[in-house]
Amino acid sequence: MIKKIKTGILAPLNVIAHPLEKLWSNEKDIKYLDIFPPIFIIGSPRSGTTVLYQLLCKHLQFGYINNFVSNWPKAPLTATKLYKRFSKNSNPINLNSKFGNSFHRSGPNEYGEFWYRWFERSHKFKLNSNNIKKLRIEISGLTKIHQRPLIFKNVVHSMRILALRKVFRESVFIVLKRKRLDIAQSILNARIHLYNDKNHPFSVVSSQDQLDPKISYERAIISQINSIYSNIDLAKDTLGKNKFIFVKYKDLCDNTEKILKNIQNELEKRNQNIPFNKNKVPDKLKYSTGQKVSDEDYELLKNEIKKYDRIK
Repeated sequence: MIKKIKTGILAPLNVIAHPLEKLWSNEKDIKYLDIFPPIFIIGSPRSGTTVLYQLLCKHLQFGYINNFVSNWPKAPLTATKLYKRFSKNSNPINLNSKFGNSFHRSGPNEYGEFWYRWFERSHKFKLNSNNIKKLRIEISGLTKIHQRPLIFKNVVHSMRILALRKVFRESVFIVLKRKRLDIAQSILNARIHLYNDKNHPFSVVSSQDQLDPKISYERAIISQINSIYSNIDLAKDTLGKNKFIFVKYKDLCDNTEKILKNIQNELEKRNQNIPFNKNKVPDKLKYSTGQKVSDEDYELLKNEIKKYDRIK
């Protein structure tokens, strides 16, 4: 209810502010994308992408879209200018979240509505070719304001990799991987918590199995996970492995500071030097694994993974 009220209040301001965007960016700013190409965190929903996003925004010197700016999908540059002007002492980023949503106005945001300005809302994940130049100008304007590389996390981008590379030629993709059974259980619990329905799709629809009412929920969930990582593997084969940095969720939890330094080193190898902030990096995070659903659901998900692996 609160979110609907806030959206209703900000929607007119968002439209009014849209023409102001031209004040903050122009075609000449595209050079900033060569200096600071954007970085994208991708992976399956419930794989740990949100906490990695929070960690990187908190501890390394990235620019990012926060919850305040996310209310202005048509005017991100104006909103960023306002935020920097009036919110210098904002809440620091914490590592709490709920189904991919962080807290406080300073928390990192997926900025889904912004990306739907450029990509189809369908499950084809297509980018209109007329939008390529406009998107480059808008992101370069944001980069100019931040004066550092932007980092984005949106699991739908896992299905948009090749399209994003057409826009941002030097971008790097950080891929988070987690045990499929742990991911599957978390997706199932999200379906139950958010929709009270095991069959209701959650997050990115990466496979048509998710929309077929004849398909069992366990098959749909495993298909969702597998199709996301299959698409990432296909993109890696197409673009080359140098465009990807792979991170295991367990390693991130067990050796948090080490993994962040590894990511920093891998980016440096790709000519992106991202300094650490001065705040203390946690040594480790709580690693969530094991059975989190009923015995019946656990066996169904586990057997569906085995079926897929046998076919593969």
